[in-house]
Amino acid sequence: MNLILTNPYGFWALLGVPTIILIHFLQRRAKVVTVSTLFLLRQMQRESTSGRRFDRLVNSVPLWLQILSVLLATWLLVQPRYVKAKSTQRIAIVLDSSASMRVFKEKIAPALEKEIPRLQGNAANVEIWILESDPGKAKIYQGTAPEKMIEALGKWTPSSGAIEPSNSLRIARSLVSAEGAVCYITDTPIDDTLPYNASYISIGRNTENVGITGVSFEQRDGNLIWKAVVRNYSETAQQRNWYLNSAKGKSSSRKLQLNAGRLTTLQGAFPADTQRCQLVLEEDSFTLDDSLPMVRPKPKPLMVFSTLAKKSVHLSDRMLKSFPNLQEAANRVTTDLVITSTETTPSRSHLVVFPTDQAPTRPYLTGNIVTPKHKLTEGLNWQTLLVRQSISIPQEKADDVLLWQGNRALIFLRRHPASGNKALVFNFDIQKSNALKQPAAAVLLLRFCEQLRNEKMAPETRITETGEPLELSRLHGEKAPTLTINTLGLDGELLKTEQRPANSGALSAPDTPGFFTIAQGDETLITSATYFADTREADFSNCSIDDLPASTMATAVDRHTRDDHLWRVWVCLILTAMLGAWFFTKSKNSPSI
Repeated sequence: MNLILTNPYGFWALLGVPTIILIHFLQRRAKVVTVSTLFLLRQMQRESTSGRRFDRLVNSVPLWLQILSVLLATWLLVQPRYVKAKSTQRIAIVLDSSASMRVFKEKIAPALEKEIPRLQGNAANVEIWILESDPGKAKIYQGTAPEKMIEALGKWTPSSGAIEPSNSLRIARSLVSAEGAVCYITDTPIDDTLPYNASYISIGRNTENVGITGVSFEQRDGNLIWKAVVRNYSETAQQRNWYLNSAKGKSSSRKLQLNAGRLTTLQGAFPADTQRCQLVLEEDSFTLDDSLPMVRPKPKPLMVFSTLAKKSVHLSDRMLKSFPNLQEAANRVTTDLVITSTETTPSRSHLVVFPTDQAPTRPYLTGNIVTPKHKLTEGLNWQTLLVRQSISIPQEKADDVLLWQGNRALIFLRRHPASGNKALVFNFDIQKSNALKQPAAAVLLLRFCEQLRNEKMAPETRITETGEPLELSRLHGEKAPTLTINTLGLDGELLKTEQRPANSGALSAPDTPGFFTIAQGDETLITSATYFADTREADFSNCSIDDLPASTMATAVDRHTRDDHLWRVWVCLILTAMLGAWFFTKSKNSPSI
């Protein structure tokens, strides 16, 4: 039977044993009695004749009864408890799922092998949950076998960005209840105490790293030029080799020298007649940012058709020249957006309405300018807008007003109930106002065009970041075709395929750099190359070893152990020994005739 002592300070009571022995070394001076004969003298123990002084220890019953009392009192004070044979301690381990943990993954198992016995405490058995700090991820392990736990950890690959662990710690605490133990394992020390009485262990260390942080493209002399930003996160100068790889082969290797904490830009021409290529840095401890997959960008175009009169056509021309990814449509059949001054109902396509007032100059409108809360107008300042009184387009009850002046709706958004198309209506003559000089008007139009372009269901090719949420326009409903996610190699070879229902919810880019496509039925929705660009996870300068244990729960001790059921017997024995010592001492000191 396993025995634990819950109050080690109780052993201080053992100091009573040498105290008692010390007292018994002290002998009192003998009392002198004059007698006439020697036969009255009895054989008795020799006593000190010189008063109180140290003398030999006298073996007596009171001595042993007093020592017994001290020993029994010590046993009660150390509060012995016995471990219950069927007691189980529940332990929840929350692992930091950020990508930087990849570097220290091999340290997790030894840390758990050392920590779990401590967290198990006095329980005879243990039940373990292992969760990620990202609450959206499935649990890594649940069970009672440490061997299988280590096996599950070997299959786990952290890939998320920086995540606050509070939600996962709350879930962990609910799994193990108040008496269970919760531990968070990360690579960076935490300044504040974790919630839910959780302990934490930091297993990181300062690690040198050089990685790619971003990429951009530009057209130059008919060639597509890529530009990649490389950063040295280390505190010392670093040197790396790099090369460009494509289906046609690998370029020659070049050296890159970076001082501590510095950035540099690598650039080159996208290989001709190829759709994919990859910039590769010499590998270090953190490999996620050592490669940059790239594809030729081809965004979805928004086809624009103008029906404006000749004197107003400059409005549509300015939009086509200033806004990205807008293309002029040859006719209304292929158009996505019509810029008009006469239509107000977006039945066949989206509209931007610029009405024209034929009347001569009118006075300016008066009244306060108010902007209702809307994502199209968020953060825009309209207070310097000057609008003249002009013809007004009747506002419908379902319209979303984006801008008021007094009681007049200056700009509103209209949706067609059947087609779902939208119309952005400027309810004044924009050419007789200063709206064309207002940055807010240009930003509003740009946001509206980008919103329409994002909602358009059409193929696009672009760069994404690992784990980036993908808002793809696709068909929904029970009869909609399933989504097919294909992972491709550098040469376009199919490496992996996955099927998802059309209503599967949010989509995201893969967690590791590479090439992928998402298609619905026979139509490809996106072709992309994804790369790692989280600079917080690539910086290991703050990583170090640390730990902070949680406070021990007294209820956990009560749950896994039982107290000494003989404590009443020990109390009675203490009282009996004390009374016996008093009795024998009293009898010895009583005078005899």
